[in-house]
Amino acid sequence: MRRAAAIALHDLRMTLADRGAVMWMFLLPVVFATFFGLVTGGGSNPADAQAALTVVDNDGGVVARRLIDDLAGQSVAVEELSQAEREASENVVRTLVIPAGFSDGVLAGSEQTLRLEKEPGSSEEAGLAAQARVIASITRLIGRTVEAAQGLEATETVSSQSFGEVTAPDDLVVVESRFAGHATTHPDGFAQSIPGMAVMFVLLVALTYGAATISAERASGRLRRLITAPVTRVEIVAGKIGGRFVIAAVQITALVLMGVAANRLFGVEIGDRPFQMWLVLLLFGLVAAPLGVAVGGWFRDPDRAANIGVMATMAMAAFGGCWWPIEVVSKPLKTVSLMLPSGWAMRALHGLISFGFGIGDLFPELLALLTFGAAFSVLAARSLRID
Repeated sequence: MRRAAAIALHDLRMTLADRGAVMWMFLLPVVFATFFGLVTGGGSNPADAQAALTVVDNDGGVVARRLIDDLAGQSVAVEELSQAEREASENVVRTLVIPAGFSDGVLAGSEQTLRLEKEPGSSEEAGLAAQARVIASITRLIGRTVEAAQGLEATETVSSQSFGEVTAPDDLVVVESRFAGHATTHPDGFAQSIPGMAVMFVLLVALTYGAATISAERASGRLRRLITAPVTRVEIVAGKIGGRFVIAAVQITALVLMGVAANRLFGVEIGDRPFQMWLVLLLFGLVAAPLGVAVGGWFRDPDRAANIGVMATMAMAAFGGCWWPIEVVSKPLKTVSLMLPSGWAMRALHGLISFGFGIGDLFPELLALLTFGAAFSVLAARSLRID
């Protein structure tokens, strides 16, 4: 199959020489994945989320200061404002009000009241998270006050100096939060946008540039002239499918490497199995490649082939879960996604990135992609007429 490989490599060189094709292969997938990833949440881990909290400190004492500092170290995004600034601000969602005399009262052992005020319409989940972290900080504050009071009579007051000298002890217990087993929430942020845009743009390049070049070669007679060379029709068909697969493989490899770099540099969520993700995308490339050849074989007009390719890509991207998690749509749409190779590819990628699956857990998805690839290869061989 040396001749088929030569045809495939020639198609790769021609595609990489086209600036427009290079932009659609490498630049636009990154732009779209970044935009949709940021818009839909950035793929952050809920266990690492920060709760926004405005603090109005009417006390200014050493105990109040210790409380605020402790909150800031407990995944709370603290913003300190005066009462007037808080009333003028439009970005306040919840506020902890520390009353005047708070520090003196705590050190004297008298009861103190903190107010946690929430604005209407604020997130209940974030409010509960902020409340839990305030309670945890208060608990630590009480412990430090008790430690500072060691050796004092019951009637004596803890001094600000002795309280300030109490250092936080080493944690005896460390709590780590993560999903147990397979996550049940739907993917969002970069966990959705990166695989979604990878699948869509691999399909788009194969069904537009791939199909259009086949149509152009048929219309110009280049395919007909190729048959006069010492090469069989089987080698031509294999070379054309192989060319589109090699193009997809180069594109997929570059996109996965960029995803790994984004994960290392910016913490972008791509799961902990990038190699397995690469393998799934390569298998999807074996689906997209013959489909591009089939579409090109159906039409002699390159523009018409490209337009049909765009429409087919958009439909498969939308109904296959590239634009939004298929887990959130209705049951009929989930059924439609199982009729499309993009739907099976997204199921496999979500399993690897978001649901804790390994490649061995994806037998139905991989089998479905292999079936689509085989069917499209037969279709491509029948539709690519060399006349």
